[in-house]
Amino acid sequence: MSNLRKRTMSAVMALLFVSVAMPGCLSLVVGREMMESARGVPEVREKPILYDLSHTFVFEDSATPTILYEEIPIDDTVREIIIIFETSVNYFLGDADIRYVHVELLWCEDDGAGNPMNCDESNPIYEVMADNGTYENERIELDRNIDLFESGLWTLTVEGRGSAIPVETGTIADWADWWSLKLNVIRPCLSFPESPEECTPTIEFE
Repeated sequence: MSNLRKRTMSAVMALLFVSVAMPGCLSLVVGREMMESARGVPEVREKPILYDLSHTFVFEDSATPTILYEEIPIDDTVREIIIIFETSVNYFLGDADIRYVHVELLWCEDDGAGNPMNCDESNPIYEVMADNGTYENERIELDRNIDLFESGLWTLTVEGRGSAIPVETGTIADWADWWSLKLNVIRPCLSFPESPEECTPTIEFE
């Protein structure tokens, strides 16, 4: 068999592999790229994108609430969303000692310019109010095949009030309230053998 025929057969087999492993339009785009740039057969992996809204209180910011906010684009390639939340509150002194952490994840539409609109505030995707006390570690997994969540521009907001004694004092009373809030968005990505350290989200091939 000639070298030209061997190369042709290899390209055909690679394209067949891609067609079986991926949706129709995506397989055509990747196949064209393989043919035009002579790239090898890609490996389908998962690429997590982390949104970290964790916070530790310091003495100076303990008197007023702290608010953190993130807009999270969710497209039709997202397979899974993982939320991990936990709080730690020290030396709770009773009803007059108001400390809390409120987390809210909302589905919103994308207005086409990258801004959220028409957010569904009546039906949060995830909401927790941790009142005056420690909230044990919680892990929530949203699987698109099970939970059927919608694409859009989601918003994640966390508001909390806590207290702290600066660690610089060096006393046994040093402590700080904190919360940990992490959200992972998991999408499929393609890694080509020529650059295995890189993995491009499949949404970029559509």
